[in-house]
Amino acid sequence: MAITIRLRDEEEEMIKDVTLEMMFEKKLRIKESDVIHTLIRKHLKDIKTEDVMKYRAEILKKDD
Repeated sequence: MAITIRLRDEEEEMIKDVTLEMMFEKKLRIKESDVIHTLIRKHLKDIKTEDVMKYRAEILKKDD
C-alpha cells in the first residue's frame, strides 16, 4: 500500500541537495524517492519516541 506524505520546505530542500550531491558523485540519475526510501529503511528501526517528541518541540514548536 502506498501513501502520500508531504514534506516541509526545509526537508524538501535537504532531499534535493543530497540527491544532487549523489548524482554529481556517481554521474548517475538518482531519484529523490530513492533517497527517501533508503533513509526510511536505514534509520526507521533506530528512531525513538523521544526523537519524534524532540522534533515536534524544536521544529514544529508543538507543546505536547
